[in-house]
Amino acid sequence: MCKQTPVVKSSRHLFLNLPKLESRLESWLDQSISTGDWTANARFITRSWIRDGLKPRCITRDLKWGTPVPHPDFSDKVFYVWFDAPIGYLSITANYTDQWEQWWKNPDQVQLYNFMAKDNVPFHSVVFPCSLLGAEDNYTLVNHLVATEYLNYEDTKFSKSRGVGVFGDMAKETGIPTDIWRFYLLIMRPESQDSTFSWADMALKNNSELLNNLGNFINRAAMFVSKFFESCVPAMELQEEDKRLLAVTSWELKQYIQLLERVRYC
Repeated sequence: MCKQTPVVKSSRHLFLNLPKLESRLESWLDQSISTGDWTANARFITRSWIRDGLKPRCITRDLKWGTPVPHPDFSDKVFYVWFDAPIGYLSITANYTDQWEQWWKNPDQVQLYNFMAKDNVPFHSVVFPCSLLGAEDNYTLVNHLVATEYLNYEDTKFSKSRGVGVFGDMAKETGIPTDIWRFYLLIMRPESQDSTFSWADMALKNNSELLNNLGNFINRAAMFVSKFFESCVPAMELQEEDKRLLAVTSWELKQYIQLLERVRYC
C-alpha cells in the first residue's frame, strides 16, 4: 500500500449492453431450462438477476494484468476476468483442434454441460450467453447448468490466495490414490447444501465405507469364486429369490444411470 489518501477518479470503460439482449436472453433461458437439467439454485440465481431488469455490465478494468483490450482508445484497459474467462472455453478448444466449430458453432448437435459453484452462475447463465447471442454467429449455448453449494475446508473457507485448503498439486503430493479422492469428493459433493472437506472424515469414510463395506464385499466375493469355483463363475439356474434380487439390482442400476444423466448424486 502507498499509504496515500484515496481520491476519486473518472475512467472510461466498455459495457456489455445487457438490456438490449434481455428479451432474447429470456427466450433462450425459457427453452434451455425447460428442456435441460438446471439445478434449482442455478435457476433461482439466474431468475433473480433478470427479475428486476438487466443493467449494462462493465467488462473492462484499470489493471496492469489481464487480457488487453484490442482497441486504441482503450489500450490502457484489460478485460474483466468474468467477461474474458468463458471465452477461454472456445479458445482452448480451438488451440486443440481446428475443428473447434463442430462443438462451439453446432447447437443442434451438441449438448453443453457447465459445472460450477453457485457464485459463478450469473456469468454462465446471463453474461456469457448474452455475449454469444449478441455475436449472432450461431454459437452453442449451455443446455445443462449444474451448480453446487459451497465446499468448505475444515472449519473455514477454501482460499487459494491465503493457501487455505487442499488443491490439485497438493493432492498429488500426498500420494493418496486417485480413486480415494474421487470417492470422497463425490460423497461430500455439496449438491443441495454446503459441505465440509475434513482430513479426519476422509480417512474415516475411506476406511469404513470404501474399504470395509465395498472393498470387503468385492474381495470376499472374488475369494469365494476363486476358492470354490477355480476363479470361474459357474452357470446356474436362477431361483425365485435370485430373480427378485436381479430385478432389484436392475432397477437400482437404471436409477443410477438416470441420476448420472441428470447430473445428480441423489
